[in-house]
Amino acid sequence: MPSPGYTAKEKEWLKRHWDGEFKFLASYGLSIYDEDDREEGRRIARAMIAHDEGGLWG
Repeated sequence: MPSPGYTAKEKEWLKRHWDGEFKFLASYGLSIYDEDDREEGRRIARAMIAHDEGGLWG
């Protein structure tokens, strides 16, 4: 089951660090036009956001 789309906070993080979802996905060799790639990108981004917030290791 796909995860929900990005929250406003997550979109802000992507914009601030990567200039948006397209460039973020491209940096990982993923396509914004492939829903499976976008799903994988959301998992990666959410893990990175949690790390930035100290949610995983801090």
